[in-house]
Amino acid sequence: MNSCLDYPAVVCQLEERKKKLAITEIIETCTVFENLPNKDQFIENVLKRETIETTGIGHGIAIAHGKVKRLSHIKVALGLCPEGIEFESKDSQPVKFLFVIASSPTRQFEYIKTISSILRIMKEAKLRDELLSVAEQNSSFDVLSEKAKALIKMLRSQRFRYLLLN
Repeated sequence: MNSCLDYPAVVCQLEERKKKLAITEIIETCTVFENLPNKDQFIENVLKRETIETTGIGHGIAIAHGKVKRLSHIKVALGLCPEGIEFESKDSQPVKFLFVIASSPTRQFEYIKTISSILRIMKEAKLRDELLSVAEQNSSFDVLSEKAKALIKMLRSQRFRYLLLN
């Protein structure tokens, strides 16, 4: 079966329900982060960033992030949590889609482009519902809509670009 969760490098179903533990779970579980220079420092940076201001932006989405020196390209993973995580989000709703981004301080344009691509594709409620359904039922990747497939493909390739899908 080719399910969304068959891509452990970039997508995981979260077991943790607390913000700090869920962020750490993604970084420790998704293999896209396994070769980060000083992964423990990255975790500390992401968690410290959350104490300054929440990255829970609303609609069940959070984009936690931190900087990593000497990182050649951005790394992104997604944790899915259909039950939701209390994240102190802007809209007071629990987070069901927790993205974690590692980026170099010298690659700000790539970072902004990545966040923009994620937000653009995740703005649709239908897509969010579809991804949660796949996570809950461990459905086949093949049944996803083109937009959902595009998100998974972006995560797998770690290449984030503007998508012109209707």
